[in-house]
Amino acid sequence: MGRRELAGAFHHAVRGEDQDVAVTIGRLRELTASGNFAYFTDIAHFMAGLPLPGPSAIRWTESEEHVRTAWRGLVQARQEHLRTGN
Repeated sequence: MGRRELAGAFHHAVRGEDQDVAVTIGRLRELTASGNFAYFTDIAHFMAGLPLPGPSAIRWTESEEHVRTAWRGLVQARQEHLRTGN
């Protein structure tokens, strides 16, 4: 549940498509409203470099900032790869 939307959030974040990221986050929020896979919504925010709308209920094994930096770093690495072709 939500894996396709999470992949879409990554794609839109890499391309800098802010409106599409927002729409995808909305869909993720609906799909994870039961609490299952709710961390997907946080990850989508992290990838896009967006703040969370409020305190997260997710308990990460690392600090939230560490997780945020890791996911954002994946997007930035992909952007760099696309820019340079390496």
